[in-house]
Amino acid sequence: MTSIAATNNAALLILQRAQAPLPQESGGQAGAIDAISAIIYKVAGGDSPVRTQAASQITSGLLDLKQANDDIVSDTMDFLHSGGFQSSDPSVGDTLKALINEDGDRFAGLVKAEKARRPGITDENAITNALVGLIRGNRQKFTGDEFVIGFRHSNGSSNIINIEDINGYSTRGALSARHSKAQDEATATLKELLEIAKDPTKPHNFDGSRLRNTAIAMFAASAELSAWGDKWADAFGFQSASNIKGLKR
Repeated sequence: MTSIAATNNAALLILQRAQAPLPQESGGQAGAIDAISAIIYKVAGGDSPVRTQAASQITSGLLDLKQANDDIVSDTMDFLHSGGFQSSDPSVGDTLKALINEDGDRFAGLVKAEKARRPGITDENAITNALVGLIRGNRQKFTGDEFVIGFRHSNGSSNIINIEDINGYSTRGALSARHSKAQDEATATLKELLEIAKDPTKPHNFDGSRLRNTAIAMFAASAELSAWGDKWADAFGFQSASNIKGLKR
């Protein structure tokens, strides 16, 4: 006979597995319940009081899980309807809402995965990170052009993200690449000058104007990147563009 303790342990394992995002082809919550019922039947060895108790515990756990998922979806929808979410393309918000409505449990799983990967992350950040992941994971359902999205959190911080077009190009990406290249060139020039300074009697062909030119190029690229962020912070009505690092990809 299967013991109550053994069945409770099995129920716990089943519930833990049930919290993972369901495969796209599954039947959602109903499919999960059917699958879990079959597992309970096998664990408990058929119809028995143990099976009934385990089924009750699993059903209660699933209801709690469903409520938690519904709360995440509700909070996300509230955020998408608020001034905290902005987009250069109005269709982006509508597409996000449609995707979440299509499979709220899957989106809730993305939010929970963010919280599991980054202990201590706020619920707001977990939701916004999950929204970016939802966009990238369903890129073909959005406009083929690049677009910009912005998130403003209740603590006043903000993030501005440039989603690449279908060919992988984004304005911010190009500006960032230009800035990184200018930084590398300025750093290399400075290192070369420092090496010369160690032994000024050693022959060299260093052109002093290179240091000035690379520094100017680096500052110009940095200014372009900041201007891009300021432009979208103003367009979205965000108070500050000081936090435009972007969500972790």
